[in-house]
Order: sequence, then C-alpha cells, then structure tokens
Amino acid sequence: MPPANRATHWPRAVIFDLDGTLVDSAPDIQEAIDAAFRPLGVAPFSLETVKGLIGGGAAAAVKRATAKLGLALSRDDEAAVLERFLVDYARVSAKGRGLYPGAQALLETLRGQKTGVALCTNKAESITLITIEALGIAGYFGSVVAARDDLPKKPDPAMLLRALAPFDVAPSDAIMIGDSHADIDAARAAGMPSIAVSYGYSATPAAKLGADRVVDRLVDVPAALEVMRATIRRF
Repeated sequence: MPPANRATHWPRAVIFDLDGTLVDSAPDIQEAIDAAFRPLGVAPFSLETVKGLIGGGAAAAVKRATAKLGLALSRDDEAAVLERFLVDYARVSAKGRGLYPGAQALLETLRGQKTGVALCTNKAESITLITIEALGIAGYFGSVVAARDDLPKKPDPAMLLRALAPFDVAPSDAIMIGDSHADIDAARAAGMPSIAVSYGYSATPAAKLGADRVVDRLVDVPAALEVMRATIRRF
C-alpha cells in the first residue's frame, strides 16, 4: 500500500485482548475460583487476590491460587479443581457482566470505519465464546482466537498472527490493544504496534509495559490511534 494511502487507512485491523481490556471479568473469576476451591474447605478469595491470579488462562490461574494457599495438591485433585472452575466459570460468564464503559461504542466506531476487528485472548475458547455472546459483542469480531491446544499462548505471537490472518493485513498495519506483558510482548514479537490500557490486571504499570501508547479509558483509543496515524504520515 502506498505510504499516503497507508496512513489514511491505518490501522486496517485492531486486535483486542478480553480480560482486563474489554471486560472486567475479575468478579466472575472470583466466583468461579471460590466454587472450585470450596470443597477443599478454602475461605473465599478477595477480589484483589483474584486480580493477581489472572493471566495465562484457567490452568495458570488455578496453579497460582493453589500456590497462594500453600496447598500441595495431587495431579488428580488439581485437575478436579480446574474442572470445577471451568464449569462454574461457564455458568457465570453466561450472565454477560462487566463490559467496560466505552467498549461497545469503540467496537461500533471501528466497524463503521470498515476496520477489521479481532479478539485474541488466553481465556479458554469455550468460555470466550460464551462470554462475548452474553455481552452482546460477538458480532463485532471478524476473528476470534482463544486458548486452544494447537497454538502457544501469548506472549508467543502465534495467536495474534492467527487472529490477523482472515483480514489479509500485515502486522505493521494492525494494532494490539491489551493490558498485560503477554499482550504487548506478543505484539512486539509479531512486529505489531500496541496500545496498553492502564485499568487492567497487570501488576506492572501500563507505562512500563513497552506499548507505543497508553490509554486510561477505551474512549481515548480513537485519539491515540490518530496520534499514531500522524506519526505514520511523517515517514
């Protein structure tokens, strides 16, 4: 694409993370984690503790919770905890709670601009599909890539590249929007610009994640994209 035309139409695709970016899923995860560990006589987790468990998928969250509790579980017991978590997480995700302010309006704006929109999350694929359908945003995504056995999770770039593939867009003509090292590092590895949101679950401040821009609200994304687009015009 000629430079001038590229600047006018950049980005041609936007890839979003889900948890901590489009949806505040921590309360749902808290409910599911509590249900998973309740048979072991474990007291309920605080919401702040649960936020520290998020990232890398369900199995990673269960392992972090187990370590936080100082439990030594057998492989079978850990598998049972994970299964209870997934069952309850599917149930609570179907309630369609937690969409961040401005999320749907931003997705609508991008669709109106004919910009490709994708979702790339380390959340289990089955839970992801339940979640976005319940939230009423499934129809905005031309591509959804979630945790599955044949793809390494973020920060490996494979998931981002798979999410981008249906749009026939080069990574440099797309952008990743997320809240964690996994999102920003995956974008960097893919050769893709990125925006970090400051309100997510990362223990690392958004300004230190290495993204090209940082926003405090989803409503600020269009302005951030315009600044980045102006930079492209100069080169």
